[in-house]
Amino acid sequence: MKILKITADETHVTLYADGDGAVTVRESSPVVQGGLTYSLTRGEFREGRLSLPRFSSDGKHDSLYSRYTVYTGMQRSEGQTYVSEISKESAVNDSPYPEHRYIKAINASPEMQKKMFNAEQGRPDVGLPGLMTLQPDEDTIEFTREGRTYYFRGAPVRRLDEYMRAYGHSTFILLNSSKGFGSRGERALLDVCLHPRYDEANPNALISAFNMRSEDGVAYYAAFVEFLVSRYTRPDYKYGRAAGAIIGNEIDQQGIWGNAGDMTCAEYISEYSAAMRLAWQIGRKYCSHFRVYISLTNNWSVATPGSSLRFYTAKECIEQLTKQTAEQGDFDWHVAYHPYPENLFWPDFWHDRAANFSVNTPHISFRNMEVLEAFLSQKRFLYNGKPRRIVFSEQGFNSMTGPLARHSELDGEAGVVLAYMKARNMKTVDMFTHHSSVDNPGEFGLNLGLIRHNGEPKPDYYAFMAMDTDKEAEFVEKAKARIGEDLFEYLLHPVIADVPKEDDSLTNSILTNTN
Repeated sequence: MKILKITADETHVTLYADGDGAVTVRESSPVVQGGLTYSLTRGEFREGRLSLPRFSSDGKHDSLYSRYTVYTGMQRSEGQTYVSEISKESAVNDSPYPEHRYIKAINASPEMQKKMFNAEQGRPDVGLPGLMTLQPDEDTIEFTREGRTYYFRGAPVRRLDEYMRAYGHSTFILLNSSKGFGSRGERALLDVCLHPRYDEANPNALISAFNMRSEDGVAYYAAFVEFLVSRYTRPDYKYGRAAGAIIGNEIDQQGIWGNAGDMTCAEYISEYSAAMRLAWQIGRKYCSHFRVYISLTNNWSVATPGSSLRFYTAKECIEQLTKQTAEQGDFDWHVAYHPYPENLFWPDFWHDRAANFSVNTPHISFRNMEVLEAFLSQKRFLYNGKPRRIVFSEQGFNSMTGPLARHSELDGEAGVVLAYMKARNMKTVDMFTHHSSVDNPGEFGLNLGLIRHNGEPKPDYYAFMAMDTDKEAEFVEKAKARIGEDLFEYLLHPVIADVPKEDDSLTNSILTNTN
């Protein structure tokens, strides 16, 4: 017997199989490499179906998140092990994905958003160790999940409320770090939530992977996600509106941005996909359109130099995620990509040499960002016949100091225009986030803001703000003059050379500019 899929509605979890007969179903926690057994239930598949109660008798336990292992006699059945379809009707908020006029997004403070940007979409960084605490006081917010109480720090929650209210809707980046992002260095909390193999002593390991290896680690991660989702997807949007969550940051460079020690890409994705799936299940419990995203750099088919057990290619990460989720139960995951120029210090991406129009290109930068959409439009990557959505969640144009300062700023101005138009032409892109709003003096020597340290807007600020307005045409002409009209037009409408031929008609039919 093979388990074909597992679904959930308001009251039941239903398993579907390719046969009938008596079975034993083990329900366990989603902890990787094991997990606490919740129950062992005798049941029978009839007409290929077996339904189990979704909630415990006391209402505290929701079986939506569990791992299911089915045994026929002495044999363990093959097939899917997790809920991968959740009925829309069971969600607290069943509204469609939020509409937006533009794909333009920014991560700016509420004050700067209101004063300068007026963007529809935000993209806040939210750190678990910065938001949660094991030391409640008069300002903490209590949150109960699965019968257990967790504590959230009032001040950072209120700051996040203010941020979320400043935008029409936002997509979180969920992070786990003892080295910033609001962390107070609360050791007892860190020992629970950091990955047990996180190389914390390594100064280059800036962020930990989420801890999916222990019951407490999974419990705190789940509470973190559920608190955010339940607060920011309320139908009345009292605290602001969240549309989805990016899980971690640039996980193909996990040695730096999602460290879990030495692992092969397959091993790492097995844990990362567990975090993605749990966030998706929690998201869809509350909000029928909530999305989760894998976060990747511009290193497409070549990895960042370093250990192959800590640095992967973005392409391999997507391949592994596709393979593993298909085996365990595919779900509605999407892609958050960072198409920086191949050299982050040089903003003139139209001169990139390692970013070509092949699905095996070494890099996907602004120059060839359409390759990502073409690659994901292949049949094997579709979910329920539709392509994965794309958000360009972090990218920008460095401005230099010294003699080339003005030159690089004008390149950045032209770059914003062309890159934005290319992203807007794509059919599955919902967001183009400029990183960042203001130059950050601690960002590895880069000046990626639209605004200088002293508060003065750069040329690319005015270009970014002009897009999708009646001032756009003026900046398009300036960009063409800077880049060259022929090259500008060529890059605006590139041809992807090697999308598999058997998918050509499918590619054309599924790519529609709807979300």
